[in-house]
Amino acid sequence: MLEDFGLEPERFRLEWVSSSEGNKFAKTVTDMTEALMELGPSPYSPG
Repeated sequence: MLEDFGLEPERFRLEWVSSSEGNKFAKTVTDMTEALMELGPSPYSPG
């Protein structure tokens, strides 16, 4: 469905992180940020 809207599936991620898993949360955010930087701007970003 994401591809139908012109979005790469790599732009979305679902992770289960407990409130006691601070290190896992930080790593998840860092990994996702790096992946998004590699993909470049969203096709829905204002010009």
